[in-house]
Amino acid sequence: MMSATGDHALAARLAEGTGKLLTGLLNDPSGPRGRALEMAGDRQAHEFLVGELRRLRPGDSVLSEEGRDDRRRLDAERVWILDPLDGSSDFGVSGAWSVHVALCERGVPAAAAVAVPAWGATFATDPPPRPTMCRVGRRRVVVARSRGHTDGRRLAERLDAEVVAMGSAGVKAMAVVRGEVDAYVHAGGLYEWDTCAPAAVALAAGLHASCVDGSPLRFNNGRPHTPGLVICRPDFAAELLEALDPVSRRW
Repeated sequence: MMSATGDHALAARLAEGTGKLLTGLLNDPSGPRGRALEMAGDRQAHEFLVGELRRLRPGDSVLSEEGRDDRRRLDAERVWILDPLDGSSDFGVSGAWSVHVALCERGVPAAAAVAVPAWGATFATDPPPRPTMCRVGRRRVVVARSRGHTDGRRLAERLDAEVVAMGSAGVKAMAVVRGEVDAYVHAGGLYEWDTCAPAAVALAAGLHASCVDGSPLRFNNGRPHTPGLVICRPDFAAELLEALDPVSRRW
């Protein structure tokens, strides 16, 4: 039987190691640039993570953004859900990219980590990060750049919130953990590799994390899709979900 502590430590080590690999690729003066850099980062990060899991957890299944979906995972008790390079369009452009590593057991996250190399930080489920919850005044919410005119406008109007946009679901979620923003909202569809590790770390830290309608997040579904995501300070959850209610009814 795998030890829970071992899985938490492995998730953190794999996320951090992948972050170092990607940082090395960025800093290689003879390496690729532009779109070729993004593609190389996706490929090398995926190959590293899958190779390590095959070596260290050979009996577990894997679902990776960059890999083929092996449907045998649906019958597996333990499935690693990976986003080897989340926010890849920011890779080589800004620091708004991250690495997601999560283990799910029967659809529920059991261990996870999110590495944000630009911050020099890896956030894991054990030991969990201590969220900063001391913001006062106007609410601050982060959304995806692609949803600034939908999620952002709605929240600015209904909550009088200051809305900011950035890349990478992991970076946005960990900004909530760090207390830089009060919430991360994405009222459109996301893939499980976008959401699983960030939500697991946020929950371990004592934050609220749910689908956009407030229902619990479940993973390793036949269609690896999450119908929206809300991560926020617990004292903000009811107000935020109420503001999103007309959106959630469409899902």
